[in-house]
Amino acid sequence: MISFSGKIYIKVARAIAIGAIGTSLITSVILYFNAISSEQSKAEALIEQIGATIRSTASIALYVQDQELGQEIVQGLVINDLIAGASLSDSLSLNVSYGDLSDNKGVIRTQVRHPFIPEQSIGQLLIHPNRNYIQRIAQQNAINDALLLLLYSAIAALFVSVLIHKLLTQPIQDLTQSFLKIDPRNTETMRTLIHKDNDEIGQLVQGINDLMGELKITLENETSLRKKTQALESKFRLIFEQASAGICLINNDNMISVANPAFNVIMPNWTEGVPFTHLFENVDQLASLLIRIRNEESVNHLSIDLKCQSQLGQANKWVHCLFSRVTSQRASTRQSSSNGHSPLIEVIMYDITVRAEKERRARFEADHDALTHLKNRRAGETVIDSLIQKVNVMDMALVLFMIDLDKFKPVNDTYGHDAGDRVLIEVASRLKTVFDGKDELCSRWGGDEFVAAYVVNTINIPEIEALAQSTLDSLRHPIDISSDISCKIGGSIGVVIAPQHANSTKELLACADKTMYRVKENGRDHFEIYNPDWQ
Repeated sequence: MISFSGKIYIKVARAIAIGAIGTSLITSVILYFNAISSEQSKAEALIEQIGATIRSTASIALYVQDQELGQEIVQGLVINDLIAGASLSDSLSLNVSYGDLSDNKGVIRTQVRHPFIPEQSIGQLLIHPNRNYIQRIAQQNAINDALLLLLYSAIAALFVSVLIHKLLTQPIQDLTQSFLKIDPRNTETMRTLIHKDNDEIGQLVQGINDLMGELKITLENETSLRKKTQALESKFRLIFEQASAGICLINNDNMISVANPAFNVIMPNWTEGVPFTHLFENVDQLASLLIRIRNEESVNHLSIDLKCQSQLGQANKWVHCLFSRVTSQRASTRQSSSNGHSPLIEVIMYDITVRAEKERRARFEADHDALTHLKNRRAGETVIDSLIQKVNVMDMALVLFMIDLDKFKPVNDTYGHDAGDRVLIEVASRLKTVFDGKDELCSRWGGDEFVAAYVVNTINIPEIEALAQSTLDSLRHPIDISSDISCKIGGSIGVVIAPQHANSTKELLACADKTMYRVKENGRDHFEIYNPDWQ
């Protein structure tokens, strides 16, 4: 609320009044001194005129030396209020005076001429002005003029104040009152301001009305847009919070900025301060993938299956993650949670543990023997292909054992297929303890045939023979097929070396098969190394 003294028309009226009074006072002072000077000049001129009037009479009085006439002359002069005293004298004996002759300041001296000889002076007339009277009259006139000027100034100031109030301050006050009724939060209060006169205030009002009209339209549009945005935000928040898929945002430090409830359900091990990459195995690989998404413009999104880090006693969990780089438009309201200007990454994940387990089982069943869980023939051939390529590139060698069990069929026929399965499982276990390292293969080739292979830096025949013999010895150990029954089997092993004997999987297996059958023909239960000179 504006105080009374703070209102414009009060300030304007006060300024006009102060200006008018100040101007009047200064002008009055100047007029005062001018009036005094003017009145004194007028009085002196009038006294000189009076002196000139009686100059001829004074000339006669001096000429005839008439004392009484001279006395009448000076007394007649003093009768005038402007004259304090007068004296008439000559160079002989006539000297008459009357009145107050003490103040010699401003004395008017008039030379009295000879009545018959004008160019001859016979005496002088001294007239002493009544300075106090003249001063009083001058002051009175000056004061009257000053008061009249002040009155004129006051009337002019009042008139100007009223005029300015009517033409300027009152319209502005009315405009202000109308403007105060406007609530920016309520467009209904934004009514057109009224000013009928076509002047500067009218142009101002018109400009305000135009601006207010545009503002009203803008506010109405923003209100409508805000309502739509709030409704849309509510829907998206509902989707975000109720979605079965886990959703989160990752900043430039790979920290999780925000996550929905489903993410916490899928990733129960996540806590504040744990980087997103540390929630999964292969941390470095995942970190490289995130860098690629941020830095490569051509890569906007990637999807990958990830295995979660599991605590002791927890089952393995797999999730499918879709990574998307959040564009600058979408991220503008979220950059506060991100360091620098690197884009955020949006992650949508699904728990695919069941599917991943099924796929793992399917892949395992496709590549492994159902009974022994060793790689089957098809998968074994694939491994041999890759190992042959490696030894060719690295200038190494691949040793392959083709193993056929001896005395297996009698066990199968005597004790049944379950007993035979037990034997095969035990054989697979014994072989796996020997051939289960990197760049090694242990595979059930079919029936009672097995293939084992391993990579060596250099070919050492004694070491190969020792391993083959050790493998045979492990096969000869008794195998329990029940609590009170055990059996003994053996094996025939054909040994081939790549690329010395063959440089392709097909040729290598053919050589191994030929060598293994040669062993069987030569008494079984031993091994032989392929010899290209065999016919």
